[in-house]
Amino acid sequence: MKRGQLSLDLLFAVLLIIVTLTNLTYLATSEISHAESFDTFTKVRLFSSTLVDHSAKVYAIGEGYKVREVAPDLNGGTIRVVFDGATNKIIVNATVNGRSFWIVKNSTVPLSTSSVNLTSGEEFWITAYYNTTEGMLYVKVEK
Repeated sequence: MKRGQLSLDLLFAVLLIIVTLTNLTYLATSEISHAESFDTFTKVRLFSSTLVDHSAKVYAIGEGYKVREVAPDLNGGTIRVVFDGATNKIIVNATVNGRSFWIVKNSTVPLSTSSVNLTSGEEFWITAYYNTTEGMLYVKVEK
């Protein structure tokens, strides 16, 4: 084996090691990004399910009853909660780092059209109120 061939083999081996480490680093950062997105989506989905459950609880207890809710911590993201009385749906839209997450849930109780815009950790209320003109109990969201 010649001296120049040993040096060329060594350079080739180092090049392969560098390419492998670069690919592993890229894969790791990509997986971290996907895990963070999944974590955010899971928090928003759990939050929307909680809203459906608590709106049913407020409706069952009756007029004047309120439940205090706290928006989940989404690392500086914003959340918009909409109670749509026309379609009887609860819509949660979260925006985190330029990415939007939408969850739409059917409500089992009558809703009044209302909405709140929230930041991470902000408080708001789910309230039951009696509409005297229609003679019905509704649930709304308010700050």
